Amino acid sequence: MIFMGLLTIVDVLAKIIASIGVLIAAFSYYRQVRIKHAEWLNSLFEKFFENQCYKEVRGWLDYDELDQKLKTQNDNIKRENEEKFTDFLNFFEFIGVLYFRKELNLEEVNNVFDYYLLKIKNDINCQEWINKYGFEKLRNLIAKI
Repeated sequence: MIFMGLLTIVDVLAKIIASIGVLIAAFSYYRQVRIKHAEWLNSLFEKFFENQCYKEVRGWLDYDELDQKLKTQNDNIKRENEEKFTDFLNFFEFIGVLYFRKELNLEEVNNVFDYYLLKIKNDINCQEWINKYGFEKLRNLIAKI
């Protein structure tokens, strides 16, 4: 009888310890996922703001030069500028893909990229380009801003 009671106590303790272990593992996993997510968001930030790839186009938007850059008379320069601008919009199309796949939420997108998303949203040349070349995810993303 005492032996059965002891087995019941051991069984209950084992279940409690196992449950605590599962909770600790779940918490640890959630924490690791959040850390990886933050690192990933940081890499997007670095790619956009610290890498020179998009710096020139950012300047075009900052200083209202986009129209001039896309409509220059020199065909070679025009083509080069169009490619740079398309790469810039492709970056934001990718951000839109991540948002709609729920890899990023709107708060995260706004915290990092709101200034340029608003610039894109409010610039007529950007809107024409987005509509002409089918940047669907970007169009849907800026509609939410």
